[in-house]
Amino acid sequence: MFGFDGEVKGFQSVVERISSNYSNIKLDHKEVRAYARCMLIILPELDINSRFKPEIQTLLAVISASGLPHYDRSFLASRILELLKDDAFLKSSNNESNVFEPDNF
Repeated sequence: MFGFDGEVKGFQSVVERISSNYSNIKLDHKEVRAYARCMLIILPELDINSRFKPEIQTLLAVISASGLPHYDRSFLASRILELLKDDAFLKSSNNESNVFEPDNF
């Protein structure tokens, strides 16, 4: 999609910004909601394990809803970060398990 390669780092950076927003409010509610709506669109293109995508999708949808305080949006974004860490761990575990395959000698 538009030359997007599925890299998660930019996505994670935006989620981190939302996650840390409750303490020193730099983003207003409209900005946070806009980020979440836009990230919902690229979620299918991200290189994230399919077992994590449904929860991330739900969390982004909730973050984009009206009427939530910054703390709640921040809390939900923190959960997305946990899922991204689980995904990264799973990827690294899979890479380490392939170390002793015949092609790697």
